[in-house]
Amino acid sequence: LSLTPIVEGKVGQWRELHSQLMGARRIEWAQSQRRRGVKRQVISLVDYGGAFLGAVFTEAEEPDRAMERLLASSDPFDLWLVGQLGEVLAEPLPVTTVVDTAPRPGPWRGWRR
Repeated sequence: LSLTPIVEGKVGQWRELHSQLMGARRIEWAQSQRRRGVKRQVISLVDYGGAFLGAVFTEAEEPDRAMERLLASSDPFDLWLVGQLGEVLAEPLPVTTVVDTAPRPGPWRGWRR
């Protein structure tokens, strides 16, 4: 999970970006996610008393590496996406995972530590 403030006045641009990712650029975005090992992402807009945050849950083998791969990519779509994100997002807020209830591989399907 990552929480990132949206630059003041850029919420409309943030929404337009995600509209493009789910519309005209959906195939390119899906290809980018596959290259980076992303299996699923849930992107939410949080209104925190007039300040807006982008909340992103990423399901991947290595979620932290998925973002590193995006930032290091030379693919034209990835470069475009990084540029777009750079315009609308501020520095991410620190987030600590306390509990992850996803099942572990293997016969035991209980809670992770």
